[in-house]
Amino acid sequence: MEMTVQLTIDCSDPQRMVAFWAEALGYVPEPPPGGHATWRAYWAAMGVPEAELPAGAGDVPESIIDPAGRGPRVWFQQVPEPK
Repeated sequence: MEMTVQLTIDCSDPQRMVAFWAEALGYVPEPPPGGHATWRAYWAAMGVPEAELPAGAGDVPESIIDPAGRGPRVWFQQVPEPK
């Protein structure tokens, strides 16, 4: 039986976390799904209201993936309070 795991980390600056942890873990920023220029464009196509997306959210990748496909996806979720 296959199991998929994702680690979600609350933070105030996802882009900074992506840059640091991608390098530290040997991961790469996760590209948006095919046919979409950004994650924000993907979320809009999926019907996420603009009012629910913080300024800049999804303009650049906010998650990282293991290029070998062995480790979990890591998503850095932007939250308003400092972490």
